[in-house]
Amino acid sequence: MKRVKYLFATIVLGLALTSCGDSFLTQYPEGGVLLEDQFANLPDNLKGSILGIYSKLYEYGGHSTFGLRSIDMYGDIQSGDMAMSKSSYGWFENYERGYFYAYARSYLWSFYYDIINLTNLGTMAVESNTPEIMSAIASGDEPNETIKLQGYYYGQLLALRGWAYANLLNYYCNPMDALDNPMDDQPAVPVYTETEVKNGALGAPLSSVTEVYERVYEDLSTAIDVLDYYSQFNQRASKLEVNADIARIMLAYAMLNHGNKEGTIIADGKNAYEIALEQAKAVIDGGKYPMLQQKDLLTTGFSDVNAKNWLWGQDVTVETTTALGSFFGQVDIHTYSYAAAGDTKGIDSKLYDEIVATGWDARKDWFRSGSEKFPYCPDGKFYNPGTKNETALSKVDRNWLCDNVFMRIEVAYLIAAEAAWANGDDATAQNYLKQLCYERILDDKTTADFDAWLAATPVKDALIYNWRVEMWGEGYGLQTLRRLSKTNALGSNHISRSDQNATVDGSSYIQFQCEIPTSETRYNPYLATTVLTQSND
Repeated sequence: MKRVKYLFATIVLGLALTSCGDSFLTQYPEGGVLLEDQFANLPDNLKGSILGIYSKLYEYGGHSTFGLRSIDMYGDIQSGDMAMSKSSYGWFENYERGYFYAYARSYLWSFYYDIINLTNLGTMAVESNTPEIMSAIASGDEPNETIKLQGYYYGQLLALRGWAYANLLNYYCNPMDALDNPMDDQPAVPVYTETEVKNGALGAPLSSVTEVYERVYEDLSTAIDVLDYYSQFNQRASKLEVNADIARIMLAYAMLNHGNKEGTIIADGKNAYEIALEQAKAVIDGGKYPMLQQKDLLTTGFSDVNAKNWLWGQDVTVETTTALGSFFGQVDIHTYSYAAAGDTKGIDSKLYDEIVATGWDARKDWFRSGSEKFPYCPDGKFYNPGTKNETALSKVDRNWLCDNVFMRIEVAYLIAAEAAWANGDDATAQNYLKQLCYERILDDKTTADFDAWLAATPVKDALIYNWRVEMWGEGYGLQTLRRLSKTNALGSNHISRSDQNATVDGSSYIQFQCEIPTSETRYNPYLATTVLTQSND
């Protein structure tokens, strides 16, 4: 068996991407393999890798496959938080009917492993200078211009690789409650930083959950250190670029999902929840990203990357818009596309009723009521501000330039609150919830109204409620359900599963866990002999 250090990715800018239905692991030597010396000779190879990765986040592959925001929709629909009440065109209908595990698996696998491939190619490009990159951080000496730039890119590459592996765990592993059901030794997904050739094919065995989380922690914690240091020498080009604070939230969320299985110590004597709280708190206390205030809840449309509470997002331009096949095209009734044409995707009606029942929560106005036209749609959260008062197809937005949010500061408060609660500190958890929800109170209510609600609500339930409401439409619904083993009692506004339960319980968990695609199990020689539950792609 020969170990080689070339990786088998495609570079989005300059090299063709494999389609989401293609095998991630192509059988050598049929193509798709990029040798180390070939990559080294590409012009601006490191910059090409970085740009290629970021373009993957919004790459158009179809009207239900347009990058990260389409994946966010998959999860929120599958969890039941986002309800489809009508489907004339068929996009996303499989997820509404509960088939996420079967239909999303190839796209998700390709999406995250393409990112991993590109990050591996990028880290390979700086491999000879990695010792100098890291030694400059330790010594504090100012490096030369090449190291300054390579260090800045290297930190981004590590962050994105760790983030990609963390997301694979969220989708391809058993979703049983992290608090009560340790699964450290469960086979998870292959880890690629180098590649083995076995019997003429590229591949790697399944690593355990623990092993993948070790890679996630190493990549993200190193990325934080590298980005903290090298950002002083480089200007962030846009909010599309990952910075140290984004890496901190990535690590915090990964550790929250990891859980404290049997008191596992992750690093420096800390368990996963302590690390999650520490990282989220660092971003909050840094004060760079003020929370969206109550007075602005209904004014932004969550459509402008320049919003101060956005850490990470995409500025959609005429060159990068995916038009009809986009998040706003699928969700916003004020944009010409599927939602405006009648394929309404809105908040689950029972979840909406929960918001109203609190009596204090201004977020109810993010959504239309059940008695209005386009019932329960996110009329006050995701919309084009320029056409806010229009729903006629002849008058709604036809430019499709609303920006895509990937991360905002409010998620740090929720991570911090849940991490504190999971580690037995209810008071700290409630304090973070207060900081968030004090900016979510109706004009005619006071903080005392919220305090009364919080005092009467178990902390776990308050956390779940705020994850589902605050982050609706942003891709956290499925993992909230998986992580906390919550049963979502669905409302009546679903074309499928109306008045049923979405629950992670017993054999039903498989609905919330993607199967590894057969393209992988067929061509990865390490998995070809592994017994896996699978169906044909």
